[in-house]
Amino acid sequence: MKFNLRPRFQAKSFAALISIVLITGLPLTGLAQGKIDKFQPGFSGYIQPMIGVTYSKSISDVSDDTKQIDSLDQDADSETDFFPLVLWEMGYTLQNKTTHFFAGTPEENVVEGTFYLETGIQQKLSGGTILSASWIPRLPILDNEVWKDPFLLGSDRKETDRKSQAFKVSAESIGGSPVSLKYGFGQQDIDTEQSGLYLFQQPGSTLTSSDLKLLQRDAIFHRLEALYAISLGRGAKIQPGVAYIRGDADGDANSFNHFQGKVSFVLPRDPWLFFGNIAINWAEYDETNPIFNKTRDDVTYGMTIGLTYAAPFGWENFMASAFTSYKKQNSNIKFYDSTRMIVALGLAWQF
Repeated sequence: MKFNLRPRFQAKSFAALISIVLITGLPLTGLAQGKIDKFQPGFSGYIQPMIGVTYSKSISDVSDDTKQIDSLDQDADSETDFFPLVLWEMGYTLQNKTTHFFAGTPEENVVEGTFYLETGIQQKLSGGTILSASWIPRLPILDNEVWKDPFLLGSDRKETDRKSQAFKVSAESIGGSPVSLKYGFGQQDIDTEQSGLYLFQQPGSTLTSSDLKLLQRDAIFHRLEALYAISLGRGAKIQPGVAYIRGDADGDANSFNHFQGKVSFVLPRDPWLFFGNIAINWAEYDETNPIFNKTRDDVTYGMTIGLTYAAPFGWENFMASAFTSYKKQNSNIKFYDSTRMIVALGLAWQF
């Protein structure tokens, strides 16, 4: 295991980006704000400094310790990094108590290892439905990078920027019911795409220019999600959900159908609040990856557990929080196997 004591964030794998851009998982700091009515007129929000540690194990992700690999199926070294970050959200509700504007950093992205600015509007209807529309612009708060050629062997792989943006719409508590529906559309662009170029240029290579096109990673994504909230009384609830993602990449070997099932829970016990989720994902890719002569299939397991504590040390309008998130991806192509874990502590000021 290798330890890195300098603050640093890593860009994550192609599959992880889908959940980053199109929003999966359980909002963390939003749960800490459970007692705040965001539809009260005026300004509201929070700011939450956090410190945490990440554990990762992958040869496909960007990392200082995986710049050079000698084999596409070699075992990955584990790596541990410490990081600081600041979560925040600012909102404003009109005097009608039904229209809410917001901007901030989605906490669920932090669980995946990176985060983006999100801005949008929510409208509360008379029947209880809450409509939302938001945009995640091409403005990552931190660098988001991938390898120019992930399959380069024997030399340092070079990084390139991955630019992403997404749009989301949702209808929550439809007609006052426990049903919520969400749709997201996203796209990603790789600045310098060289996937497979090194192996293509080797003497005796059987790769063709058509094979290189199969590996291109520029893509658009569609995500549809349905959730059903079940109240357990005293503010406690569980929320099972299912999601489908379609990824259409320029290269068919990176196009996929992605299915997810998950269960989230919230358990308030003043001054504590416990929350978490468990998810399982299946991804089936369209075409054979010419590097490995296999069509990629992934199964990913994830879990997040956290808690918050209101008014620590008697400080009103403050909330202490902690969470841990674990994600393991198993692929039929070993190169794409990965394990990630995050543990973080923070203190939020709410206003």
